[in-house]
Amino acid sequence: MMKQYLLLTILVVGIIFISGCIQQQPTTTTTTTTIIGQTTTTIKSTATTTTSTTTTTQPTTNFLTYESSAHGIRLKYPSDWTKTEQIEGNLVAFYSPMESLLDTYREGLGVAVQNISHPMTLDEYTQLSLDQLKQISNTIIIDSSATTLAGSPAHKVVYTGKIELSDKQVDVKFMQVYTIKDNKVYILTYVAEAKKYSKFLGTIQEMVDSFEII
Repeated sequence: MMKQYLLLTILVVGIIFISGCIQQQPTTTTTTTTIIGQTTTTIKSTATTTTSTTTTTQPTTNFLTYESSAHGIRLKYPSDWTKTEQIEGNLVAFYSPMESLLDTYREGLGVAVQNISHPMTLDEYTQLSLDQLKQISNTIIIDSSATTLAGSPAHKVVYTGKIELSDKQVDVKFMQVYTIKDNKVYILTYVAEAKKYSKFLGTIQEMVDSFEII
């Protein structure tokens, strides 16, 4: 029962993390509240269309360093991304810049550290994780493979799902990379609109590769 509870907690981190990425769309002559993590900004807009355009994002060359001595982690993140700490089950989350006022979804990377009360191997954790994912409706597992994180054996799971956004369903894509060390699970979760997943993957991979357990 304890293992199942832990897995549900970890999976919810990835799913709830979506809420920090969603933004409401502006409507004609109304005031729209845009939620960026936990920061609220009011924007007046006269836009009447819900059609969004995709703007090519230039590669980010400047990175800042985030470090938490309390949790013993360090990683780099783009200087033009928004950093929000202690949000929706994550220790910290990083969100991509808005591409336009009609950008309703900001892709991001969340970092969580969870204590494990009972010893668990990476294989055991992965099996329970996959079992739990298969029970979530509209979830399709695309990839489940071994990898490394912070120089330790790790596992990567890529899967898709759906969310309600502006009264319609939107396809989203997740990548979770996690490792276990000293009875702690370190989880990095990338969430993006499915159609933009590849666009930000290079930047996300740089962030994941820079992750350290210190």
